[in-house]
Amino acid sequence: MKPILLTFIVVALVAGCGFEEPSSVKPPAKALTEGQAAEAQETIDAPPVAQTKEPPPRPRRSVSTVSISIHEAAAQGNIEIVQQRLAVQPEGYINNRTPSDWTPLHFAYAQGRAEMIRFLLDNGADYEAKNKLGQAPADIPLLKRNFKNSQFALVELYTSESCSSCPPAERLTSEIRRLALAKRLNIFCISFHVDYFDSGSWSDGFSDGRFSARQRTYEHKRFSGLYYTPQMIVNGKHQTLGHNRANAFNAIDRSLKLSAKVAVSVRQVKKEDGSIAVNACTLGEFENAALCVALVENGINRRITGGENKGRILSMDNVVLDFKCIELAGPIGHEFSFDLKKATGKKQRNLGAVAFVQRTDNMEVLGAQATRIQLQPGEKEIPNRAPIPSKPLMNSDVSSDS
Repeated sequence: MKPILLTFIVVALVAGCGFEEPSSVKPPAKALTEGQAAEAQETIDAPPVAQTKEPPPRPRRSVSTVSISIHEAAAQGNIEIVQQRLAVQPEGYINNRTPSDWTPLHFAYAQGRAEMIRFLLDNGADYEAKNKLGQAPADIPLLKRNFKNSQFALVELYTSESCSSCPPAERLTSEIRRLALAKRLNIFCISFHVDYFDSGSWSDGFSDGRFSARQRTYEHKRFSGLYYTPQMIVNGKHQTLGHNRANAFNAIDRSLKLSAKVAVSVRQVKKEDGSIAVNACTLGEFENAALCVALVENGINRRITGGENKGRILSMDNVVLDFKCIELAGPIGHEFSFDLKKATGKKQRNLGAVAFVQRTDNMEVLGAQATRIQLQPGEKEIPNRAPIPSKPLMNSDVSSDS
């Protein structure tokens, strides 16, 4: 009897399991809505790659560029990102400024990104945009270069067409200028024509009372009781008779052994008929100082009709046509404009600009630089751009931007 009862219980259990299984599966299948069924089918049919939450490498890189500004892209030389920014921004965004007024072109010049510089200029970047230090983009590599090559000598000659002992000094400064050009030395000559030899019947064609006053300032602040012609002053610290060759070269040699205390750059920025403008920039630590620019002309030949040199034809270089200064409160750039009022009768004129920083208390010259004036008044205007740097320059070397 017991075996029969056991067999009956096992058969009942098996039959119960077989009956319950269909009921546990079919109801959920019938309960699925049409939308749920479609969603379930997509999940089943989708390939394995669609189930991963990690995006592929290429989209991940493009997503990360969203945080890169046009200024960072310009510094990196990434033209593609700059194009993307310009495509979605309003017109003029290519000159977008940082809080320190740096434009994308500033960053491209600072990092020496030649292709980026050309791209930005071709697409309307402002070549003369100034940051808060008065630096245009092209001024930044000039300042960097001048930091590395900072030894200099500024040679000032105080002279007059009416002074019979001045022509030998004029010839010496012309020789110094040619030597500096041949050996690529930072020696800059400027000749100030004083006016205290002028008379009612005749006056020096380049004399100016401001130049005489400058020489007297040296007398009061640096060289007690010494002012005469021809007088040569080097870097505001050494003075000698203008035609004393040995003393002149000794002073220049001593000056070239010392590094400049500040960096100076000067660059022609525009030319209009009858006027010239240059942008001069400074960088470094100084106080009680002024930024000065002299507009000079070389290759002048003049017949003298009065004074001690009457009847002679004088050849002169480094003649100061105009001279301007501004007081400095710190590193800054400033645009100086000049009018060419003293014509020499030549169509093509050999002009240049010499910029320097000088202390106003003891007259020491802290740094200097010069540039040629490439475009003459009345000539066809051409783009006036500084050479594009070939090596990256660090912003910290020339200016800080925030």
